[in-house]
Amino acid sequence: MIKNMRATETGIEAEVYFALFDRDIEVFIGEGVTEEYANRCAAYLNALSEEVISELCLASIRYCNDFLDGIGEEEQTFEKPADVLRLVYPNSLNIPEPQNGNEPVIDMELNCDWEIEHGMQWIIRKDKVLYVGAYNGENPWGDFSEKDEWNYASI
Repeated sequence: MIKNMRATETGIEAEVYFALFDRDIEVFIGEGVTEEYANRCAAYLNALSEEVISELCLASIRYCNDFLDGIGEEEQTFEKPADVLRLVYPNSLNIPEPQNGNEPVIDMELNCDWEIEHGMQWIIRKDKVLYVGAYNGENPWGDFSEKDEWNYASI
């Protein structure tokens, strides 16, 4: 659950334990977000199914190898998809004001070894991986029905 909540000049910051990486990460809580909703998103983060985690890993590999190919580097190979997580470091969970009732959403900013400048963003809603790619500040409530070329999620 959300812990160490504190008001800052830019909003509310806190921490949450992220079980997939076995570490605490920063949380940025948007204006108008209740503590109850923030905790719902945190619980959702730590209850991601194996299927969702697998899709996150596969999409992260597609992003990694497309990026490496684009800069003329050799693509990475992984014995199993989850091995890509060794190259990924979660930075923060961004919790926006809820839409669609109290439906939780995951909007993660991550660092990754292959794209140091822009990092990576994961967006998950309704147990569906909607966006994996460079951190562009994609709207977690956006319409991802048409996949952009820079989105490596298989929608």
